[in-house]
Amino acid sequence: MDLFGYKRCSTCRNAEKTLIENGVEVTFHDIVDSPPPKETIRGWMAATGRPVLDFVNTRGTVYRAKGLKDSKLTDEEWIEELSKDGKLIKRPILVTEDGNVYVGYDEATYRRLALANA
Repeated sequence: MDLFGYKRCSTCRNAEKTLIENGVEVTFHDIVDSPPPKETIRGWMAATGRPVLDFVNTRGTVYRAKGLKDSKLTDEEWIEELSKDGKLIKRPILVTEDGNVYVGYDEATYRRLALANA
């Protein structure tokens, strides 16, 4: 499974730990060091059927510092912003072997996915 997150984020570390402890082979991608390209973000949106705003980290400092709360960005403009700054991306994002995408960390869901992939 591919886990997209930020190594300094405790939630991302917990997500990775849950998967590893349950026997899942995980490839971690640090979205701050290497933000995902626009095509990847579009792929996540397509896989989940969720809007781009569901992938925006509205609780982060970058979001607040840039004053994005009241912005009127189009989906493409949001995708551009997310592809430039990984701290704007809600994390973690888990992509399973079968292409399913999960945004955020829910321990029960991660354990269930680990069992299904064991």
